[in-house]
Amino acid sequence: MEIQAHLPSLVRVLGQVAIIVYAYSWVTRTIERGILKSVAVGLLFGLGGILSMGDPIRFMPGVIQDGRSILLVLTPIYGGIVGTIVAAFMMAVFRYLVGGLGAVSGVAGILIVATAGYVLTLLPRQLTGTGWRRSALFGLATTTSLVVLVFLPWSVARELLISATLPVTIVNILGVMLLADLLEKESYRIGIQRALENEATLDPLTQLPNRRVLQREGDRCSKEAGMRRVPFSIIMLDIDHFKKINDNWGHTFGDTVLARVADVIRRTVRKTDIAARYGGEEIVVLLPNTDMRAAGIVAEKIRNDIETTVLMFGQETVHVTASIGIACSFEPSTDFKYVLEAADKALYRAKAGGRNRVELAETA
Repeated sequence: MEIQAHLPSLVRVLGQVAIIVYAYSWVTRTIERGILKSVAVGLLFGLGGILSMGDPIRFMPGVIQDGRSILLVLTPIYGGIVGTIVAAFMMAVFRYLVGGLGAVSGVAGILIVATAGYVLTLLPRQLTGTGWRRSALFGLATTTSLVVLVFLPWSVARELLISATLPVTIVNILGVMLLADLLEKESYRIGIQRALENEATLDPLTQLPNRRVLQREGDRCSKEAGMRRVPFSIIMLDIDHFKKINDNWGHTFGDTVLARVADVIRRTVRKTDIAARYGGEEIVVLLPNTDMRAAGIVAEKIRNDIETTVLMFGQETVHVTASIGIACSFEPSTDFKYVLEAADKALYRAKAGGRNRVELAETA
């Protein structure tokens, strides 16, 4: 089979590449990391392979060529071992169901290419190279599927070796290089975008959300409280004698104290809660769907954990404490601004009452 006959296959690959890159971008933006992302990538690449097998080049009845290997060999890079297993399983089951003379060899080829791609990810970059060299190596790894020709009658295998090996290899290498390049550029773009978003929403010292995020989430809770009567609470915290800490041990140590306090709060609150740096040494925790009693329990836990945290300045042991005010979105107002002001007044009373204590708002 002449290489010109494989040009439609390359065109199909280009269309599949566009779909895969767009879908991968959505997956990456939606799911940042973890096994869930690996599974999602595996499902995406597996579905791409199935779509490719649905519109293949037919060498003869039951013997087909498509872009599945292009997707499969790259799955380990972006989906890890879990994603690779998911994609290979999906493609293998579909190829077996398609049936025909090449069904068994097709399934075996899928498993071999998946294994080859995964093995390449385990090799150090000094061996695999980077950029187009690495992509070309992964593309060349798709030729490992030729081993499965032993499952075919010799006359069929011989004809495929003579007529199809070179054009299939060229198409696969070009497809892998193109897809890998686009996926890398998309990953880089998303990384830059995420970094810019974090810079705009995170406090660089404490790595807590900033006031902009707090205000947005607070307005959302206010709206829910007004419409559905779902309460929210606010914990406002201020590190006691923070100026003395800076004066006695320096601003660098003061920054360390603030960062450690932020870590304590981050470990204590729920994932649905928003702990944000409000300004200076003040930290505000927004607790959705939480009444005053429950907020008081959380606040006391935070206060105690801060008090028992040990910091070292050289050989000197340093303990810090915090004063805390709490307010809840009970009547007369569910407006975030007024609840925040009530928590601030409660904090002032905690500081006036001797510090290292929790005070509840009188009204909110």
